[in-house]
Amino acid sequence: MSRWAYTRSSKSFALYLFWGLGGAIFISDNVAQINTVSGRSMEPSLSPLDNTTGRKDTVLWSKWEVQSKIQRGDVVLFSTPQKPDVIATKRVIATPGDTVILDPRRRPTRRVSGADVPESLGWDMYKRRAVVPEGHVWVEGDNWRESKDSNWYGPISKSLILGRASAVVWPYYRAGAQPWNDFKSKTKVIKGAVERVDELEFCESLGPV
Repeated sequence: MSRWAYTRSSKSFALYLFWGLGGAIFISDNVAQINTVSGRSMEPSLSPLDNTTGRKDTVLWSKWEVQSKIQRGDVVLFSTPQKPDVIATKRVIATPGDTVILDPRRRPTRRVSGADVPESLGWDMYKRRAVVPEGHVWVEGDNWRESKDSNWYGPISKSLILGRASAVVWPYYRAGAQPWNDFKSKTKVIKGAVERVDELEFCESLGPV
């Protein structure tokens, strides 16, 4: 191969590499990405065997216009408010304007002793009802015993949401499944603005589930 041909081939390779990497970065930032769900907070929907066998679910997350399309029941990937470098997976329980009736079992405390933590005071200030502000959502883990979520840090800004779960891609026997659709949250939510006091009082009178 001549020096001219070698130089041309090298430039072509560099150009293809540039466009290939650029395309991959664009897709990861704007279209979709793949992440593995660790921990027990989303059991039994995601990674139900993580605690026993260490097997985790790897999920495809849709990123296309995700913040404008979030709905109740969606499972989302987001940067936590207190530590933006920490990525979490939770379920959207309520959207802007909704009122969440807080479950006393989810009140933040130390796991072993049950003693209060700094977040306990913030939870108490809601007085059992939290209204989700504009531009925010309320998120919770499906496994309330193992989840640090909006009960700990309040509603999260939609700007922190990185993706919405589309399907499991691994392990192979769960590939293509959307197991989170089978789970129904028991957290009580009054959808939209509360217009009648009796509606709120009735929902609160039901007590913890």
